[in-house]
Amino acid sequence: MSVTSLEVSASNPIAKDDLDKVLNKLGHTLTPDEEPAYLTLLQALHSSVEAVLNLPDHEPTTDFERFPRENIHFPKQEDNVHGGWAWKCTIKDTKPNDGTLAGKNIVIKDNVAVAGVDCLLGTAVFEGWKPTTDATIVRRILESGGTIIGKAVCENFSLSPSSFSAATGPVHNPFARGYSTGGSSSGCGVLVATGEANMAMGGDQGGSVRSPASWCGLFGLKPTHGLVPYTGIAPLEATIDHTGPMTQTCLDNAILLKAVAGRDELDSRTAGAPLPVNVPNYPAFLLSMKGLDLPLKGYRIGLVKEGFEICDKGGLNDPRVGTKVREAALKWEQLGATVEEVSIPMHTFGSPHGKFPRLLGEMSNRSDFSMVELSKKMQNIRTAKGWEKVAWASKNTILNGAYLWDKHPELYGKAANQVQLLRRTYDEALSRFDVLVMPTTPYLPTTHASPEAGVLEKVSRSLGQTLNTCPFNITGHPSLSMPIGMLPSLDDSSIRFPVGLQITGKHFNEVAIYKAAFAWEERFEWRKN
Repeated sequence: MSVTSLEVSASNPIAKDDLDKVLNKLGHTLTPDEEPAYLTLLQALHSSVEAVLNLPDHEPTTDFERFPRENIHFPKQEDNVHGGWAWKCTIKDTKPNDGTLAGKNIVIKDNVAVAGVDCLLGTAVFEGWKPTTDATIVRRILESGGTIIGKAVCENFSLSPSSFSAATGPVHNPFARGYSTGGSSSGCGVLVATGEANMAMGGDQGGSVRSPASWCGLFGLKPTHGLVPYTGIAPLEATIDHTGPMTQTCLDNAILLKAVAGRDELDSRTAGAPLPVNVPNYPAFLLSMKGLDLPLKGYRIGLVKEGFEICDKGGLNDPRVGTKVREAALKWEQLGATVEEVSIPMHTFGSPHGKFPRLLGEMSNRSDFSMVELSKKMQNIRTAKGWEKVAWASKNTILNGAYLWDKHPELYGKAANQVQLLRRTYDEALSRFDVLVMPTTPYLPTTHASPEAGVLEKVSRSLGQTLNTCPFNITGHPSLSMPIGMLPSLDDSSIRFPVGLQITGKHFNEVAIYKAAFAWEERFEWRKN
């Protein structure tokens, strides 16, 4: 901040101890002659900061008369059998602009701001955060005639692909209690799969929409980066933050995307997206395919060799998953498509190039709407009491991020440069194919670790789970997980779980993905496959 005055008031609280703490953190010292001058400058800085902090916060307003909040409550245990509900409420528009989502009951991942409804973020580090504004996707859902019926459990700070890290307790797979739904949009997965909600909006920074979709038998889309506004949603890292629809059918997925997609002036990530009025009519494209004998005639589908090979690498990985997905993919040939294998060696390097988020509020280079109260709440992590309540996955991410920013500050930039290469590699393959296909997750749902289990035991339940999903978070390509069959659990052959197939397309070409998924769904029954 610019220095505008060197006058220091008698009430200025900055003392030499504050300067010493800053110097100790930097590992530097000042000469005795320099110290008074820099103390004065730090005191002058405080005056400028104080002027900004004293301003009233500026945030989008919420029309509570048009969008009244009713029956807000924390669910009783008997009303939360699978552990998927974080909060319940009823919100609908008294003057909907259109009926795109009329008759649809929708849940929102509990990292999304809904004014007047508690937001837990799956943590006990802080309590009582009640956002005072609605996220853009919330407003768009309501204006489209949808009814929001509550918040779905979010894994601890959205940082676990397993579904037993939330402070409210484990979220159970709809096909077998005690097994993971996938994370971090775990509550969204189970609530839609059981029919307690028609649709959900999840969040995805490494596969957190697609992984639960895969293990719960849903269609889960991570849209092109920036297609759907992230305004009013708790961030991890601006370049990988995505929010997307989770539904039981492909058509419903397209309907929900149509309602929430489009540029938002409060989110610079959406600058390349069409205005809401110009968003493609995804449902219409799909409905036009009905009744066609060869709906995918001329379509080119590439099976990414490396994405299938991940299933064969031992550990938790299950070769049966790769075989099942390949068998399902070949059925597209019956619909007129050409299905060929394609090799993208760099695909296996996509996961290590991920970016470590800064959870402690140390973010810059953003001019978008910020949830100031959340930033203050997050500082509880710095306290001893708060740190004790941080789950293992979140602690690991914080420790890794702090270490890397301290020891390898150049790593973020180098990884970003590699992401450019990875993006071009996928783009080159997509110049030859309409979509790319691989398994969503390389194995079936794992059992929950016990609360008494050690850190490594808890981490071991999700090793390699996101190897095929997170590369497309860092490159921004749209990717959809869809159910294509069932396999018996390796733990208990009487339990059968869904298998997810992931379809990836060109940036802002969700239509190509939807067409492939819809055509397959219309012709084949995944539960019998």
